[in-house]
Order: sequence, then C-alpha cells, then structure tokens
Amino acid sequence: MIFHRFPVMRLFLIVTVALLMIPSTMIMAQTNGEVEVAAEGVTAGEFTYNPGGRRDPFTPLIRRDDPPPAIQTTRRPEALRGPLERYELRQLRLIAVMVVRGNPRAMVAAPDGKSYTVKVDDYIGINGGKVKDIQTRVMGVDEQGLRVEKNPDRIVVEEVGVDSLSGNTIKEERYIVL
Repeated sequence: MIFHRFPVMRLFLIVTVALLMIPSTMIMAQTNGEVEVAAEGVTAGEFTYNPGGRRDPFTPLIRRDDPPPAIQTTRRPEALRGPLERYELRQLRLIAVMVVRGNPRAMVAAPDGKSYTVKVDDYIGINGGKVKDIQTRVMGVDEQGLRVEKNPDRIVVEEVGVDSLSGNTIKEERYIVL
C-alpha cells in the first residue's frame, strides 16, 4: 500500500473518515436512538401549501386533453366499402401483375387467405386509398450489355387525408410491392 510511505496522507484519510462519521453519530445521540424520517423541505409538523398568486407547480405547462390524430382520412361510407378496404396496406401482399387488353391489373392476397384482383381507380386499404397506378416490371440494358430491372412490379396507392393542425389536404403515395 502507498499510505505507509506518506504519513501525511494517512493522517488526512483518517481525519476525513472521522469527520464523515461524526454527524450521523450526533444525530443518533440527539434522538435517543429513534430515527424520524421527514420529507425533504418539510418539518415533522403539519405543512400546507399556500400558492399566494403563483401557479400550481404540479400542473403541466402544456395541457392536452385529447391529442388530435395527425391525419384524418377521407373514408367512403361503410355500405360502399369493398373487402380490401378492411385491411391496412402493409397487410396486403402483391401476388401477380398482368395486362388484360392493354389495362394493367394486379392480384393481391389479403390476410383472410383470399386473393383479389384490383385495377386502376379501385379503392384499397383502411385509410381510403385509391389505386393510382399499377406498374409492371421494365427491363433495360446498360452500357455493358447486362439486363437491368428499372421498375419493379408494384401498386401505387394514393391516400388522401386532412392535416388536423393546418386543415390542408395531404396526398400520400404508398406502395404494395411484389
């Protein structure tokens, strides 16, 4: 140990430990061995808070009774909704894309195990989304002569909502990918 070489350090350490132990032993002696615990800043007697024109420190500064949703969606009436309007877009899975008489169509698998065929302008998703485009795979050739996929098979769905804070209409594109 290093303390036997430096008697001054040993003496300093002993005095510091002794001073730290004195207050606790004095408190125990004054209360005759009984320790009373009081809340910080409160004496053992009764205490009532008098605001005196000040605000209550326990109420939050920003009061929000019910936070509004970020986007209010524009949904169709319940009677007009199709079977694909019961699910969120992330629950749907694209199975196939086909072109029938020049019109692209897509086959989508729903969580209920059934598959449905959708075309442009069909409604899909729980938030009132509308199929904007069905994109088929586009293949190309790069400079080295290799085949490159430029566009994957996917369904472009446009969801329209109203921002609750500003009242502006928001259009958002989401994708269902193969």
